[in-house]
Amino acid sequence: MVAAIKAQEDNGLIGTGDIKETIAKVAQLEAGYPYSDKPAGTMPEYFGSQKGKNVIVIQLEAFQNFPLHQSLDGQELTPVLNSLAGEGFYFPYVYQQIGPGNTSDAEFMSNTSIYPIGTLAMSTGFGDRELPGLPRLLRDKGYEAYTFHVNKVGFWNRNELYPALGFNGYYDKGSFKNDHFNAFGASDEQLYITAVEKLVELKQKGTPFYAQLVTASSHHPFKIPDDYKRITLPDNLQDTMLGDYLTAINYTDYAVGTLIDGLKQQGLWDNTVLVLYGDHFGLQPQDVPPEQVEEALGTPYDSRISRFNIPLIVHVPGMTQGQTVERTGGQLDILPTVANLLGVSLKDEGFTAFGHDLLNIGRNVVGMRYYLPTGSFFNDEIMFVPGKGFADGTAVSLDTLQPVADFSPYEDDYNYILQLMGLSDEYVKLLPQR
Repeated sequence: MVAAIKAQEDNGLIGTGDIKETIAKVAQLEAGYPYSDKPAGTMPEYFGSQKGKNVIVIQLEAFQNFPLHQSLDGQELTPVLNSLAGEGFYFPYVYQQIGPGNTSDAEFMSNTSIYPIGTLAMSTGFGDRELPGLPRLLRDKGYEAYTFHVNKVGFWNRNELYPALGFNGYYDKGSFKNDHFNAFGASDEQLYITAVEKLVELKQKGTPFYAQLVTASSHHPFKIPDDYKRITLPDNLQDTMLGDYLTAINYTDYAVGTLIDGLKQQGLWDNTVLVLYGDHFGLQPQDVPPEQVEEALGTPYDSRISRFNIPLIVHVPGMTQGQTVERTGGQLDILPTVANLLGVSLKDEGFTAFGHDLLNIGRNVVGMRYYLPTGSFFNDEIMFVPGKGFADGTAVSLDTLQPVADFSPYEDDYNYILQLMGLSDEYVKLLPQR
């Protein structure tokens, strides 16, 4: 144990200083940044509208936003997600923020609203901590929290990550009927069958639950068994990675529909908030050039903006008319947005979040590193990527996907994101060990 702590200190993973001072610096930075256009003390919109409801968060493997609302030869690619977006909150301008931990970093972020440090998987570096996050916040409100993944729990050190996050328990490979869908084992359909079985048991106890479901059927290299294919590819997409990807995405979407059917059959649907988001990109430009996507679907595609753009949909019971929220966001914003709907005040809980409630801010800026240089950000207008600093960086419009020549108005965003990420790193390194 002493050797392990020493190794962490050598790797710079254990911070020095007082975490309360870091939290105060975060609060000061946020107070000086113009997020909200509402008067101080105003009750946030939708606050507590879903109080006491169950929560299911589905993390969709390698799921980008561009297939939504698209068809291929008259075949709707994501009919289930399109329907959910039409009934709930849909955020079309949300971007991945993961580091080298990929899928596990997305799990870390959606549960904690803390930036990954970008040098190693957060599950590896911080699995020995007591991580503040959604499982602990909701357990304090009487919920039980479980996570489901068809792979072995040791992959990405999740056997440490899940207790660190405060989940009551997890279900991994041995909990699912293995239909040998891909290298990970069971299909998304089997993932959902087991999840519904376990969640019904909680319903019968009268216990509200938070469930995280991590899908794997749309994992690279996107090869799914013929029996599971539900669309027919045109000749020019046969035996291509793009064709395989769209086929896998379409199956993933279909499987979500089977989960919804299961929840309805068990009387869980009308009492459950369903959150769906992509963990990270699927397509690499060297494998699938942007022109191939544009030609196949007739939609503009940028090798960075479109690749890093993931869907976020929040479906809440009783909402019949969907709302498209065109605020830029990231994976750090999921926790604050869900907490607001559940009536959990992060301020009252003394909870430090590095993301924001996307339903209650007037503008947003989210940082990204590892897949882009540190200091890169997305705000409501542009993606900015620095050079050696701000002045020699480049900017691209999120709307037109065209270069923006004059990005000088956004220097405050650049300085703010550098400070925020630095404070996030300081904060996570000071969290107590378990």
